[in-house]
Amino acid sequence: MAAVKKRQDMLTKPRGSLGRLEDLVTQLAGIQRTTTPTWQPAAAAVFAGDHGVVKEGVSAYPAEVTAQMIANFLNEGAAVSVLSR
Repeated sequence: MAAVKKRQDMLTKPRGSLGRLEDLVTQLAGIQRTTTPTWQPAAAAVFAGDHGVVKEGVSAYPAEVTAQMIANFLNEGAAVSVLSR
């Protein structure tokens, strides 16, 4: 399952940031004997906005990253994109 973990680490997200979900996906991949497990039905609602968190100095990223992340989601380059297929 090293290939599954490697694939997860290549997605646009901090390494290990999905916590238990990454472990479950790795387990499902093992059950299905594939590096790209699937399940049905899948759906996700993604909400994004710059709401002042950056101004408070508690965000790990500058405000410009929000638009970049959404563009990446739409181009299927993030974990949420893969999970929503």
